[in-house]
Amino acid sequence: MTRSLGTVGIDCGKQGLDAAIFPSGETIRVENSLDGRRSLREWIVAHGVDRAGMEASGGYERAIRDLLCEAGLTVHVFNPARVRYFAKAKGRLAKNDRLDAAVIAEFTATMSGDWLPVTPDPAREELVGLVHARRRMVDKHADLRKAMRMAPEAAKTAFRHAVDALGAAITELETLIAEKRKANEAVDRTVTTLTSASGIGPVTALTLAVCIPELGHTSNAKIAALLGVAPFDQDSGQHHGLRRIIGGRADARHALYMATLVEATRTPGVIADFYARLVARGKPPKVALTACMRKLIVRLNGIPPAWAACSPDLSQGMLTA
Repeated sequence: MTRSLGTVGIDCGKQGLDAAIFPSGETIRVENSLDGRRSLREWIVAHGVDRAGMEASGGYERAIRDLLCEAGLTVHVFNPARVRYFAKAKGRLAKNDRLDAAVIAEFTATMSGDWLPVTPDPAREELVGLVHARRRMVDKHADLRKAMRMAPEAAKTAFRHAVDALGAAITELETLIAEKRKANEAVDRTVTTLTSASGIGPVTALTLAVCIPELGHTSNAKIAALLGVAPFDQDSGQHHGLRRIIGGRADARHALYMATLVEATRTPGVIADFYARLVARGKPPKVALTACMRKLIVRLNGIPPAWAACSPDLSQGMLTA
């Protein structure tokens, strides 16, 4: 087949992969299986396309992403909200897998310059998954402990067994995370460096290292937006609305929130002084804490990038300030 210029968009689902080429409009659907992904790669290569785009889809996109990267294609993984806004701006209100693939293809051709290409890093992604699993288990452990206090006596024994079992599972998971961290020299070095900063413990440091690999590689405004603590304007004409934070990476933000809470309210220092000044000026405590989180992540971002765990990948739900 003769070489054609264009980009391919792939809508990734649990069962299937829909692909469309822009601007030719050619489409294909395959199963999201090893044979299906290989077939899709051959189809893309046969059309001479060397740039692919897809949405972050809860992990369903990773296998085809890695396969296309191995084939030498430039691959971008986009924030789904940005792609949907693009479709609405074009007046395309209908939505299905085939149409989504076509929109992603056009978005890739038009907007991919805002994203760096994906550089797969399986070791980091595994740690991200483990950190996320730990957070969910810790949250559930806390919920069960709270529920146990007010539960009938007949139910407390069952609650206690569940709490103990979940606590043991968390300990086992933390041991595995520590082993994975030690096995990754770059991540281990990053965590060691971050924990030298006041208020940053091992869990927070590891979460930041693997969930925000851009730390130390990008501007302060972008790093605050990636964390989800950048205040965005809400103004129109003479109306000046409250600044609001939006988006960001939940695991990293949650970890830094807990660290900042302790640093701002219980530990004398720069962050505590900054928090006290904001509250004295009438800022609500939650707003003041968010400002402290931004100040802390900006300070961490000032560490020279030589310590960074891995090359930055701005594709995972990037928000720019």
